[in-house]
Amino acid sequence: MTSQTVWQALVLPPWRFLASWWPWRALAFVATSAVMAPVLVAVLAVTILLLPIWAILVASVDRRRLRLLGLPLLASGHVRVPPGERQNWLGVRLTEPATWRELVSLIAGLVFGAVSLLVLFGQGLTLTMIVGVAVMARQREGTIHFFSDFAVHLGPENWWHPLPLLVIALPVFAYITALLAALHGACARWLIAARVAEIDERVTRLTRSRAAIVAANEAERRRLERDLHDGVQQELVAIAARLGMLELELAAGDARATRAALDAAHAQTERALGALRDTVRGIHPAVLSDHGVPAALSELGGRSAMPLRVVDRGFPRLTPEREAAAYFFVAEALTNAAKHTSAPFVRVTLACDGGSATVTATDSGHGGIDEGRGSGLRGLGERADALGGRLLVHSPVGGPTTLTLAFPYVELGMHAEEDSRAHSAR
Repeated sequence: MTSQTVWQALVLPPWRFLASWWPWRALAFVATSAVMAPVLVAVLAVTILLLPIWAILVASVDRRRLRLLGLPLLASGHVRVPPGERQNWLGVRLTEPATWRELVSLIAGLVFGAVSLLVLFGQGLTLTMIVGVAVMARQREGTIHFFSDFAVHLGPENWWHPLPLLVIALPVFAYITALLAALHGACARWLIAARVAEIDERVTRLTRSRAAIVAANEAERRRLERDLHDGVQQELVAIAARLGMLELELAAGDARATRAALDAAHAQTERALGALRDTVRGIHPAVLSDHGVPAALSELGGRSAMPLRVVDRGFPRLTPEREAAAYFFVAEALTNAAKHTSAPFVRVTLACDGGSATVTATDSGHGGIDEGRGSGLRGLGERADALGGRLLVHSPVGGPTTLTLAFPYVELGMHAEEDSRAHSAR
């Protein structure tokens, strides 16, 4: 039988348990508990208001310490806070049941730590007394009174008599330490491990996010198929017809009709190229990759039916994925404003402050946008969340409507510089 945890080790035959690493691993766990307890008491005495934060930190340490007892690394019961929502981190944590279970675990850990400190002190004192008595007896004779009338006379000739007690004390202490570590570990594991409901919630959120991304990709695929069918394909069919007419005119030998058919085929080809450029631009505009979001939005405003006013307050280069999300965010805002409002124009403000790069689109329409009903904004929100950003919609009835897309900028500095150099070199 191979023991995988300290509990399994405790039921092994004594000679196997004592010859294994488990007594030492249990001792390491109990010793760290004994050290952490007084340190935490001293820290909490002056930072009592930060008790929930200390509970989260200590629980994170305990998840790793439990590996000394053979337990796997436990999953956290906390939900992931996106980088763009870090300012709300404490508020989110205080509403989670996992935080309060970890607070109880912290208090239980202080109790177990105090017990561990007393047990280790008692064990150390006992071993020191046994060895100390033998050392003193080797130097001079004396009588040691233990309790009641029980006394032992020791001297240089029988100084070693206390030492066999070590053969009994060490195994007993090993079992006591292992049992204490196992009890503490079981309590901590029960309190700080993620509950099934919490894991199910995280899986559900991940599944919902992936389903939304798949749906958005499928909708984009259908849009491209429709644009190619209704635009480029029809123009190419018309070109084929024009070339057929040109062939007939050439066979008839009518120079004027041939010239007219040639001009019509040339014009049709230009329209097909324009339709193809519009379709490709809808996938990913080249100016966005080459010059960034401000230039791409200026180009978008030049061909948009809804007037677009762009205010650039030092918007930085981001990663290609985030720049694409910002571009299509504005495109969706323009589409919504043109379809559902009577606003004369859309104002877009590009800025970078407070560690976030933000794109804000505002129109003076009647407002009342329902974020949950439209697939466009919902898809952009899912896309922003997948990229570590956030989408905020403020659209009171009567207007104005303000849409804000924000991405954390601190962590993107190096990548943005590399992308900028790559685009410049290209």
